[in-house]
Amino acid sequence: MHKVQLNGLPVTTVTGSEPILAALKNSLAERTSLLLTFVNPHAWRIEEETGEHARLLRQFDMVLPDGIGVVHLLRRLHDRSAGRFSFDATSLYPPVLGTLQEHGASLFVVGAKPGVAERAVARMRAAFPGVDFLAARDGYQDWAALEREILDRRPAVVLCGMGAPQQERFMLRLKTAGYTGVMISCGGFLDQLAQAERYYPAWIDRLDLRWLYRVYKEPRRLWRRYAVDYLPFLRFAFAALARQRLLGPGLPLPIEPSDQRN
Repeated sequence: MHKVQLNGLPVTTVTGSEPILAALKNSLAERTSLLLTFVNPHAWRIEEETGEHARLLRQFDMVLPDGIGVVHLLRRLHDRSAGRFSFDATSLYPPVLGTLQEHGASLFVVGAKPGVAERAVARMRAAFPGVDFLAARDGYQDWAALEREILDRRPAVVLCGMGAPQQERFMLRLKTAGYTGVMISCGGFLDQLAQAERYYPAWIDRLDLRWLYRVYKEPRRLWRRYAVDYLPFLRFAFAALARQRLLGPGLPLPIEPSDQRN
């Protein structure tokens, strides 16, 4: 497991889910902090607009590549074995909740609009009854009040689905406030799970067409993201691939050694 710099943003390259789950199990057993989030092509637009996203991501233990475009670029430029990960039913949701169930761990879920987190947690509870679900809170509540409740209830894991960069800001703020458990971002997963146990049809997942299916399901919300907000990533991707083609393989690429506990 390594962290590479992909046009200024740190991204963790890992082949399979085993090292991720091993880090989770270690943190649950030792009650140590673990911060895990994801980046898709939209992350580079966020960095362009805010100038702080890279700084936020550098404070996370793992920043996993979500989005087939990011994965393909990682494989071409850095690590051919890099895998795609996201917190949804096609990737990390089942093994992570399964791990929490094995440990009888407690979970605090926060994010999405009022009522959505509750419906999502109802599905989680039905699928993983051994998890101790402490609470489900929407992402529009006062952050200070959420912090106090989380610190008082001391869940082993906080699952945060506020969308980037708000979820990363909240998670780091919670750590600064004194929370020492596991924090995992989940983007729009709570909305997806509230609608159906499996959001993507199997053939869509098999063909890596999840982005296209999301546009089909949510055109008014996502057309701008794919048509406009992905442009900074696409500009960098085309330039990097053209440079590699001109100069050939073996470019010096910056790699940060992984944390020993990972």
